[in-house]
Amino acid sequence: MSAGDRRLVREAVAAYFGGTLETADAGIYFQGGPLSALGLGTTYPYKIKKGAPDQYYTLGETAGTGWGAVMSVALAEVFIKRTAMGGAVSGWRERHYTTVCSFDVISYEPHLETAEAAFDDLADAFIALIYADRTLGTTNVIYPMGRLITQAGEWATGIRASAAEWSVEEDRGMGRGGMEITFDCLTMIAA
Repeated sequence: MSAGDRRLVREAVAAYFGGTLETADAGIYFQGGPLSALGLGTTYPYKIKKGAPDQYYTLGETAGTGWGAVMSVALAEVFIKRTAMGGAVSGWRERHYTTVCSFDVISYEPHLETAEAAFDDLADAFIALIYADRTLGTTNVIYPMGRLITQAGEWATGIRASAAEWSVEEDRGMGRGGMEITFDCLTMIAA
C-alpha cells in the first residue's frame, strides 16, 4: 500500500458497486455495474457537484422505468492501529475507513410506493454484495499485499443503513429520496 490509499479505497468501493469507469466531461464515475438493473444507474467516488444528470439515475434499467438512483462515496472517520510483531520495524498497520455510501433517488412514478419498494430491493442487494466478497473485488496482484481491502462490513461497527427519507412534489410530481449505508473498509499493510 502506498500513500494515496484513501483515494484507492474510495474508487474501489465506487467501482465494485458501480461498474466500469467513465470520464465524460473530465468527471469520474462508474456505470453498468451489478446493481444497474435494480436501479443504481451511476456511482461516484466523490460528492457530485450540482447533482447528476437525470439520465444517470436510470442508466441500465428497462425502458420506461420511472425511478433510479445514483450513489456517492465519502470517507468519514479513519481509525489507524499498528500491531508490532518482532520489534519496532515489523508488524501490521490496520486502517479502518468508515465508508459512507449515499444514495440519491429520483422518481417519476405516479405512486411513490413503487419507487420505495424497488429502492428497498436495491438497498438489500447492495448489502448482499458486501457479503458476497468482503474484499469488494480488490483481491489483485496490483496491490502490495495481494488485496486492497482486507474486509468490508466485518468490523465491530458492522453495516448501518439510515432511514430512507422522501419528499414529493404536489400532484404526483417528481419524488426525491435517499439514504446512507455505512460500513468499515479495512486495509492492512506490513509496517
